[in-house]
Amino acid sequence: MDFIDAVLDGLGDDFCGQPGPPEVPAETRYKSKNLDAERRRRNKLNAKLLALRALVPNITKMSKESTLTDAISYIKQLQQQVLELQIELSKIPDEDGEKQGSASSTETMAPLETVQLQGKVELNPIGKTKYHLEMIYKNITGAFTRLLEALHRMGAEVTTVSSVAFSGFSETVFCLEVKDEGVIHMTELRQQLLAIVLNLNCTI
Repeated sequence: MDFIDAVLDGLGDDFCGQPGPPEVPAETRYKSKNLDAERRRRNKLNAKLLALRALVPNITKMSKESTLTDAISYIKQLQQQVLELQIELSKIPDEDGEKQGSASSTETMAPLETVQLQGKVELNPIGKTKYHLEMIYKNITGAFTRLLEALHRMGAEVTTVSSVAFSGFSETVFCLEVKDEGVIHMTELRQQLLAIVLNLNCTI
């Protein structure tokens, strides 16, 4: 019996079976999950960049920074084209509006006479450096250009604009932005724009 016990003691753990696989540290498992999440995030970002490159006609370089810069430049070009088209449209006489105004009845013209005497300028902030501007003024040649020049002198940049003509008048809505907060004083800006509108409305 002593001989058998000695042999068993010599075999030790090897007699009981092979050891199991080494355990993976928890830190390594967490790193693997983070890598997978980062890989998915980069794939989504690359897909969005590819979609953006497909929309922008002129891409100078394929880097991410260059793609964003080119996209911003393209958006600014589109905004400039919109402003130029608005200026061109403002120079075209509204013949249909004038005929409609001359053929209207006294009851129809009464509200327009009130608008002509008072004008309309509504200026409201929509952010720290952004404003919403709505104006009604007489639709005469060069009126829209004068308003754009006045806004430029006051340090306001027009980001979007829409205009509708009716019976010799125009209703124009601007979205304005200033580079530095507090450059535009709302009361002063509204008074200057209202003065321009009244001047336009008094023009025969």
